[in-house]
Amino acid sequence: MNIYENNTPTTPLVRYAEAAPLFTLDDLRRRYGNRTSDRSISDLVYRLKRQGRIRAVSAGVYTGGLSSAPFNRFALPAKLRPDAVIAFHSALEFAGVANQVFQVTYYLSHRPRRDVVYDGVTFHQAAPFRRLLRAKRADFLVETQGGIRATTRERSLVDCLASLEYSGGLEELDRCLAMFPSFDFEAAFEYLRLLRRPWLYSRVGYMLDRHAEKLYFLPKYRDKFLRRAPRGVVYLEKKEAGQRWIPTWNLMAPSALASLVHCFFRTASRADGSHVQVGASDPL
Repeated sequence: MNIYENNTPTTPLVRYAEAAPLFTLDDLRRRYGNRTSDRSISDLVYRLKRQGRIRAVSAGVYTGGLSSAPFNRFALPAKLRPDAVIAFHSALEFAGVANQVFQVTYYLSHRPRRDVVYDGVTFHQAAPFRRLLRAKRADFLVETQGGIRATTRERSLVDCLASLEYSGGLEELDRCLAMFPSFDFEAAFEYLRLLRRPWLYSRVGYMLDRHAEKLYFLPKYRDKFLRRAPRGVVYLEKKEAGQRWIPTWNLMAPSALASLVHCFFRTASRADGSHVQVGASDPL
């Protein structure tokens, strides 16, 4: 929505600042810079803060004291970093497919930033994967809803399996996947190709296999993942004792996640010419 009329803001600066849910100094400069100097804007913000009419969320980020809008934690990262993208488990929360709501909001940004804590929530920045940056595809599978940029469900699943520390744990991620209404396998496969991490084909493929019937993870899709899966052993989580062997995906999984929920059965061939019974992934 255009907030300007003939490039002139329709709301006085003080009134705007007092009522805005979130704003930055740069926001004020863009809105009012044509008729107010940067110094005057900075001085005014300083006075309003001292008077308690606005509150600092972080350095250069503020909320109006008269704002009636509830705090939207997904909107804050874009004020902390203009290129911010809600990601990992937080993107699943934003999409409404998270089993739990965490007190940490993860976002991607090219520029590092220390954690910000506000309203009981920690905002943690993570860097996009280097291969995406090199390929200039950092925004691949990123959508904008209500002015908030977030990774899609498919990319969020892959990212969580690539960086489990941001996933909330495998069991939480498995419950999230059970809430997915659908899944774009081609998009996920293309994203995996960009990342060039063969072990992720096994991780993602096995997690999809656990919900194959609901998500329609048909053999034609599963074959593509299997052909890219490495011949060496892959660990669904960290390497530790007591894990179970999943022969279909050459994968070791924790006992709690070592059985399939639903799957289809058929024979598929790997890139090395070997054959495997697809769907027969239950531990021996």
